[in-house]
Amino acid sequence: MYTEATEVHGKWPVEFQYRPARGDHRGLLVVFSSVGSKYGFGNALDSVQCHILRIRDHFDGGASYYVARDMDFTVSDSIRTLIESFMERLGVPRDRVTLLGASKGGSAALYYGLKYDFRNIVASTPQYFLGSYSHGHGQLGDAVLGEGQSAENVATMDAVMRDLLDKETDFDRNVYVVSSPGDYQYEQEVKHFLPALRRYENYNFLFVESPTVRRHDEVVRQGLPSILSIVYALTEGAAPRWGDIRIGPGPEDQEKAGEYLAGLRQEDTALAVLARASFADGHARLSGHAFIPGVSREGEAKEVKRLVLERRGESWAWPLESTEEIRLYRDYFDQHFCEYAEGGFRTGEDVTFESLPHGTFEASICVSSPDEKIERRTRLIAQRIIDVRHSMGDSELIVRGNKNGVKLTRRSVVGSDTDGVRFSLQNSWKRDRLVHAEGVFFLPGRNAEKKNHAMYYLVLQGRHGCFSFPLEAKKNAGATRPHVAAGDVGTYHSGYFSTPGESGVDVSSVPAGRYRMLVSMSAGGSLFTKKAGSVVLGKAG
Repeated sequence: MYTEATEVHGKWPVEFQYRPARGDHRGLLVVFSSVGSKYGFGNALDSVQCHILRIRDHFDGGASYYVARDMDFTVSDSIRTLIESFMERLGVPRDRVTLLGASKGGSAALYYGLKYDFRNIVASTPQYFLGSYSHGHGQLGDAVLGEGQSAENVATMDAVMRDLLDKETDFDRNVYVVSSPGDYQYEQEVKHFLPALRRYENYNFLFVESPTVRRHDEVVRQGLPSILSIVYALTEGAAPRWGDIRIGPGPEDQEKAGEYLAGLRQEDTALAVLARASFADGHARLSGHAFIPGVSREGEAKEVKRLVLERRGESWAWPLESTEEIRLYRDYFDQHFCEYAEGGFRTGEDVTFESLPHGTFEASICVSSPDEKIERRTRLIAQRIIDVRHSMGDSELIVRGNKNGVKLTRRSVVGSDTDGVRFSLQNSWKRDRLVHAEGVFFLPGRNAEKKNHAMYYLVLQGRHGCFSFPLEAKKNAGATRPHVAAGDVGTYHSGYFSTPGESGVDVSSVPAGRYRMLVSMSAGGSLFTKKAGSVVLGKAG
C-alpha cells in the first residue's frame, strides 16, 4: 500500500509515493513518471518486493523533466536529497538503489544515474534532446523552458544528456535501455544515446520487435516482462548481462500472415464487445468494438453494423456508426497483426429506445461486408461489468452487461411500494418550474456505502402523464443512521437522495396541472417507489 506525501528538500517541495518492502527485500526502486502520468508504471510494479519510491514530476504547478523548472536546475538537487534521505532512513546503500522510468521518466533515470552516481539504471524509450522534445509539447514546454520557450533555452536543455555522457568517468554501471523500431523516437531520440552508453561495463540494449508496437507508449507495454525481470534481479542484488539483444516475436512473415488472416476471414465468426454505456439528454450512448476477424487477400473492406435487440422471437434493429480505433490490433491479436482501424462502433445521435415495449431484450450486433457478401450476427458481451440506468418519461432503461452477454431492460419507472425499505422525505419545495426533494431511501441488507449503490428518480404522475427526472445519491450518515435497525451491521451512509446540488430539477417540459410526487430507487433487479407528496405546476412562463 502506497503512502502519498510531500517533503521539502532545499528549494522545492517534492511529491512522492512510498511503499515499504515486503519481508526481507532491502533494495530501493526509484520510479520516475512519463508525460501524462502522475506516478510511473501504475500497478505494474505490484509484484516487486523491495522498497518503492515513486516521485511525481510536479513543481510549482508544472513538470520539470525532473531536471529544470522554468530553467531552474535546482529541482534535481531537491529530488536527489529526497532519494538520499530515503536511503538513509531505510539503510539502503547506493549500489542497492535502482532507477526506473519510461519516456520522460527514462531520461530522468539516466540523468540521475549519471549525475548522482547510481549504478543501476533501467530506461525505456528515453528522450535525448530534452529541449527539442519539450518545445511545443503542450504544457511541458513552458514549464521546463520558461515562457516563450526561447531557442537558447531549447539548446541548453538539448545539451543536458550529451554533456553528462561526455563528462562520464565511471563506467562501472548496470545500464538497461529499451526501445523498438516501431517507435519513431528510436531514430529521433534513443539511438543518440547508444554510442556513449556502450562504454559501460554492463551495457544492455533491448530492441523490442513486434508488429503490435506501432506507437511510443506501446514499447513499455510489449517489453514489460523483460523490464520487470531486470527490475526483479537488480533489486535483489543481481545484474543480468544481456548486451545488445532483440526481444519479441520479430518481423512477420507477410505471406504466412496474409494466408492466415484470409482463412480467419472465412470462418463463421464475428466479434462484438460493449466498452461504454451512458445516457445523455434522453439518448443512449453505446460504444465498443465490433468487426469480422481477419482480412481478405484483397485488403480491408468496409463493414456495416447494426444493433439488434431480441425478445420472444421479435427483434428491433438500429444502425450503428463505425468508429476509428487505434489499438484493436493489440487487444484482439490472433497470431498475426491485423489493424481493424474501423473496428469500433457507436449508436447514432437519435437512439432513444422509445419504440421498445416494456421487457428485457438480448443484445447482439450484426456485422456485414457487402463487398465480400458476408453477414454475421454475434452476441454482444462486455469484458467488464456494466450497469447503467436512466429514466425516460414513464420508463426506466437499464443496460447491464458482462462476459456472458448484454441485456437492455425497459420497465415502468414506478415500482413496488413495500414496507421492506427505509424511506423518509426530509425536505421538498417548488420554486417556479424547479422542484426539489431529498431524503432517506435504502434497502436494509443491501449496502449503500457508495454513491453508485442505486439510482434514484423523481417521478411526477398526473392526468397528463408520467414524467421522471434523475436524482443523485449523497452521503449523509447523520440522516440515515436513525433508520438502521438494531443489530443491522450494514453500511447505509449513501442511502440518501437529492436533486443535483440540492438546486431542484427543471420541470418546464411538464404540462401544467396537479401531480403526485413519487421517488423511485432502482437497485439490483428491483425498483421501489415511495410517495413524496404532491405538487401543482402552473403554466410555464
